[in-house]
This record gives sequence, C-alpha cells and structure tokens, in this order.
Amino acid sequence: MRERDLRGIAVVDVGYTNTKIALFSPQGELLAERKAPSLHLPEPPYKHIDPAPMVALCRTALPELDQMLPIDAIVPTAHGAAMACLDAEGQLALPVMDYTSEPPPEIVADYMKIMPGFEEALCPLLPMAITHGLQLYWQQRMLPDAFARVRTLLPWIQYVGFRLSGVAVTEISSMACQTHLLDIRAQAPSSTARRLGWDALFPRRAKAWETIGTLKDEFRGTGFRGAGRVLGGVHDSTANFMRYVCAGLDRFTLVSTGTWSISFDPSTSVDVLDPARDTNTNTDVLGRNVCCSRFFGGMEFAAVANGAPAEAASLACVAALVARGTFAVPSFTLTSGPVPDSAGKGHVTGPAAESAEERASLAALYCALMVSEQLDCITSKDDIIVDGPFSQNPVLLGLLAQLRPSQTVKASTLRDGTTAGAAALAMIEDGRLPTIGIRMGEVRPADVPGLRGYQMAWRVMAYAKR
Repeated sequence: MRERDLRGIAVVDVGYTNTKIALFSPQGELLAERKAPSLHLPEPPYKHIDPAPMVALCRTALPELDQMLPIDAIVPTAHGAAMACLDAEGQLALPVMDYTSEPPPEIVADYMKIMPGFEEALCPLLPMAITHGLQLYWQQRMLPDAFARVRTLLPWIQYVGFRLSGVAVTEISSMACQTHLLDIRAQAPSSTARRLGWDALFPRRAKAWETIGTLKDEFRGTGFRGAGRVLGGVHDSTANFMRYVCAGLDRFTLVSTGTWSISFDPSTSVDVLDPARDTNTNTDVLGRNVCCSRFFGGMEFAAVANGAPAEAASLACVAALVARGTFAVPSFTLTSGPVPDSAGKGHVTGPAAESAEERASLAALYCALMVSEQLDCITSKDDIIVDGPFSQNPVLLGLLAQLRPSQTVKASTLRDGTTAGAAALAMIEDGRLPTIGIRMGEVRPADVPGLRGYQMAWRVMAYAKR
C-alpha cells in the first residue's frame, strides 16, 4: 500500500504470554500500544488457548487507537505453533491447542510413521506439541467426531485475521514455520497433509501484505475513522527478520532472542541443515527459504542463572569461572538445540557458581557458547546482528564477539521488532519492500584469557555420549 494512502497501521500481535495492539505511523514510528495477558487453559481435552482476551482487547483498543490516528491497515501476527480448526459456521470445532501440551507417547510414535521426511519439511519433529502436523494428528485420533466437523484449518496467525474480518486465508510464512504441513521446496501441501485429507481444508493462500477483508463492525466501536483493511498476516519471527531486510540488509545473520534464540541466515544453503541440531527453514513473506537454527535461549539462560538478574554478570567474573573450570553443559530444557541428544541433560560441572554475579556470568558464558554453536550449524560467515534480550547483555555480546573473531557482532537497538516488521508489510507496494532505517551498535570483543581452550573443553563435554 502506498505510504501517501496510509494513515495509521495497527499490528495485532498475539504472543504466547501477551497480546498487544501497536499503532504505527506510515513512517513506521510506534505511537501507542495496548496489551492484555494471553489466556491458556488446562485440560480437558488438552492444554489450550482461549482467544477471548485477544478478541476483547481488539474490541476496546482498535476503536481507541483509531481516534489517535485513523487505522487504515491492520496486520495480524502471532507465534507460529498453533492451528485453529473451524466448523462450517466458522466457529472453533476444537479448542486451539497450546504447544506446551504433551501428546501421548503412542500418538507420537504413530505420527512418526507418517510424518514427512526432513528433506520435504526441512524441519525435524519438535518436542511437546510444537509441530502443527502432530497437533492435528493427535486431535484427529483423540476426538474423531469433533474433527469430522472441521471444514477449515487455519494457522493461529490467520485465525486472528479471520476473527477480525470474517475471511479465512493461509499465508506462506505461517504455513512453513516448522509445521510439517508443507513440502517446503514445492510450497505445496506436504505428503502427510495430502494423505490425511488436511490439504482440502486449507483455504486459499494470500500474500502477507494483501488486503483480505475489512474490519468487522464489532471491532469498530462508534465513529471508526480508518479504512480498517485487514491484511493476510505474518509469522512473528519472520516479521522480525523482515524488519532487517527492510533496512536494506542482504548478507547477514540475525540472532533473534527471547524465549527462543533463533538464528536466521538468508545466504545459507538448505543442504547444510541437520535435523539432529534443530536446524530448519522459515519461509519469508516473499517465498524465500531462510535457514535457521535455534535453542530455548531465554529459558536456558534462566535455568543457569537460577534467579540471578542478567545485569549482575561481569567479564571479570567470567574470567574467574573460565580460570577455575566451572562449566554449564547443555541442555537444561527438554530441547537439544544445536547439541544433539542433550535435552534434559544440562548440568554444572566444576566449582559451583554460588553468588548472583557468578550465576548470571555463567549463564551469559553458556548462552554465548550455545549461540556460537547455532551459528556454526548454519555456516554463518557475515555480520551477526543480535536483537531481543541478549542484545541488552553486554557480557554475552562481548563473549560472542570474542568467540567469532572473523565476524562483526552488532547489537540492534530495535525494540518490538515483531510489531515493527509486521507494520512494514502495510507499506509494501506491488511486492516491493519499503526501505526503513535501523540503528545498530558494533560490539567490542571481550578479552577473556583462555576462552578458546575453555570452549574446546566445553565442546568435548557437550557432545560426549551420556
């Protein structure tokens, strides 16, 4: 949409923890934000997401923000690990599964017999119920009568757009984010989706920036001034990546951090991907495969820090930990990340880290090592841009720069990259991305004595058979 035709852009960002609505100007400036907690409910029939708080926030916040600046475009974005199953009336035929649900072992075993191979899906089967294909298989097996009423399958991202506009679509970044629903190279339904008949339930595919409909009256309040065009929407991590592409960057590796640490490298060949090291692809809004690697960065940091705040870390303390041989060995969550078969085996060896400074310093050192492994998984060679919470940790950044001496590490000052990237979609005209500047600071490498030898010893322990 041409900038001169735009007034306000509202991004509806439905995260796992919070839902927020952010109002942007046509130049990409964040003007206001409203937020509400996301709601997760326990069984039965499984842990699930209640969309009611998202709907309630849209009813109140969209008319309010429209009074600040008329909202002409609304961009849905959300985490990419849930599906909405709609009946013939457009109601939920089944609760939207929470991806932290634990499927029965027999369901997982049976799904593994029919799931698409890595060469087709370009992603491994993920733990819990993160993989969309496993979610649907579990629902179909456990609740066959309810599943038989399903007429439309929507990524959670596009369910947000459907709820706002009444129009059901799919979108490439949402369908391709480690779902097992697509043959990634062909960008067509996967063999599993075809075999189980799910492909017949996918609505048409729209572009992320395409207007799919207009905002329903229930979300307009009184005196809504904007055009209220609802766009196709985008996977949240991909929106964040696209924000850097809109800054004119081409060859770079983005380390996007938060609950997950996800590294994106558009220059990496899919031939290097290894399912044992949690590598995969995301497909960007233009249909390009972007190689990724990841681990549960935020949760792993918290597990090692054990309550210590990140700002308690210091390079002097890191140097002491290195000198005395205190190691945090992966992995502390039920995901292995770049270190195969390490899930749940995390432990600290050597003299214990006791004070808050020591625990925070060890967590920064551990996560710098894990991020470096992530980068090796996708053969990162260009500048490294870190955003999210890790970009605000100078100890971690300095260590990463020391571990990657042939690359320049930069810390992004961008906040709310997901909403900013989603807002940029409203500025796309004829498939051409807008150009929006971004601020980054170059990181000075740390100078911790013995770090290289420590990394080599850590790798021996990390990759040892246990």
